[in-house]
Amino acid sequence: MPDFDLPALDADTAIAMPGAVWVDLRRPSAREASGRTVAGATLRDPTAFGHDDPLTGEGRPIIVFCAHGHELSQFGCALLLVHKRDARYVRGGFEALAAAGAPLVPIA
Repeated sequence: MPDFDLPALDADTAIAMPGAVWVDLRRPSAREASGRTVAGATLRDPTAFGHDDPLTGEGRPIIVFCAHGHELSQFGCALLLVHKRDARYVRGGFEALAAAGAPLVPIA
């Protein structure tokens, strides 16, 4: 297995990144528990996020996050990189984003 680090951002850097596409990969139960997501984020079911996902950054960086910044966001980031997308995941996930003051909105 190759030994490499996935591109990661801390929450403050992610929040300050202009023009990024945000993707919320938290499990539905985690989303429901918080009731919020990052403003403008696309919600994706992490168990259904696969090679045929139509998500594109259209030349913009893609920032993925899960609840804590571990398996789900790293999986999503790796999958997007395989498909030549400019992707990064957020260390600490949604919890870090909320603590850093990311613009949050209720989930409809």
